[in-house]
Amino acid sequence: MLVVLVGVSLPVSGAEQAPSSATVRVAAVQFISQWAKPAENRKALEPLVREAAKNGAKIVVLPATAVTAYMSHDLRRTWQVGARPLSPGLQGVSPEGLAETVPGQSTRVFGALAKELAVYLTVPLVEVDPKQRKYFNTIVLVDPQGRIALHYRKLNPWPWAEKGWASPGDRGHQFLDTPYGRLGLLVCYDINFEPPKLKQNRVDHLLYCIAWVDAAGSTWFSNRLPELAKQADVNIIGANWSVPERPQWHGYGQSLIIRRTGEVAAKVKSDLGNEIIYADLPIPGKKS
Repeated sequence: MLVVLVGVSLPVSGAEQAPSSATVRVAAVQFISQWAKPAENRKALEPLVREAAKNGAKIVVLPATAVTAYMSHDLRRTWQVGARPLSPGLQGVSPEGLAETVPGQSTRVFGALAKELAVYLTVPLVEVDPKQRKYFNTIVLVDPQGRIALHYRKLNPWPWAEKGWASPGDRGHQFLDTPYGRLGLLVCYDINFEPPKLKQNRVDHLLYCIAWVDAAGSTWFSNRLPELAKQADVNIIGANWSVPERPQWHGYGQSLIIRRTGEVAAKVKSDLGNEIIYADLPIPGKKS
């Protein structure tokens, strides 16, 4: 059964208020991934997921490739498969031995965590498909029973950073009906092409895993993304990557949760560092 969820504002971060029986709490986790250190990233993500669940979140979203890392913090290193060409100025690093299969180590670890905490949790990673000998920018959604509920491969790799490694997704769109509404998945650059499909398929919540790079002064997060939420009639739970100190590029941070009306329900206090934001979304048909 599908239910339509409309956002209710919370403080921009933290979770001081308890969710009512008529709402579902969602969380976006802004996170600093360590380059090419999946074990360390899994370890660092676990307490953040636990904190989100402790504060009542039932849906938890992590940034794009949070487990494996997307690029180095200075945007100089990216993944490279074989002799595939790179954009000028980038250094390629092989993902062999770091990329994961699905199912694999991360889906097992986070599946067990999701089951323990009774949450829906995105597991964003660099995936290798050994049979195809291809690599994908992937989101796995594990459900409160610890099962792989969705397995989505980014449909639109970003040419500048991903042409050296990522193949276009071959699993189409992924949707899941839950007691909280229909969930959909997109990765970062996908947002430029796929929102009409979300509306067509009546998605209530977009679990949006991001690793954004943009020009200085961009209003993408403040203006364009809310416009897209309204146009697609979808709530967006947007978790973006971050960095430990201010770099010479833009687009990090700015994680936010947007109502399907285009209104921002929650946003991070700082673009730098790890942070969890929350929003309570009413469940139609239930009274407080």
